[in-house]
Amino acid sequence: MILISGEIEPGVRISNYLIGSKKEDVIANLDENYKVWEREDGFCIYTLDNFKLWFGVNGELEQIGVTKGFYGNYKSVCIGATMQDVVLQFGGYENDGDVYLISGLEGICFELEDVDDWDELTAPIEWIFVYKC
Repeated sequence: MILISGEIEPGVRISNYLIGSKKEDVIANLDENYKVWEREDGFCIYTLDNFKLWFGVNGELEQIGVTKGFYGNYKSVCIGATMQDVVLQFGGYENDGDVYLISGLEGICFELEDVDDWDELTAPIEWIFVYKC
């Protein structure tokens, strides 16, 4: 199952997947081509063709991630954009280890692609995540 487009709203949604939705409601609308990883801490991560869904111990959707093949954007920041684009659009970003945040904005972060001559300003965004905040 591929997620092609949809609205990105930090802390709220990507496309029709809403933070706080019940797992049984979300899973009922997926095709059967997904993998599930049940972590020791009680989280379940559902991996589909180009997106992932994280469900917490309470069975609610807590994080959504999209990657290549998803063409939606958040204020012009999309898969393939760079942190340089984030700086132009929002004025800055923060490096939080493996992910990058928009300064002063909760509920959205990015993971960068590992490319030759990697530079955090010019490496393409590979994943966009929206999470509960």
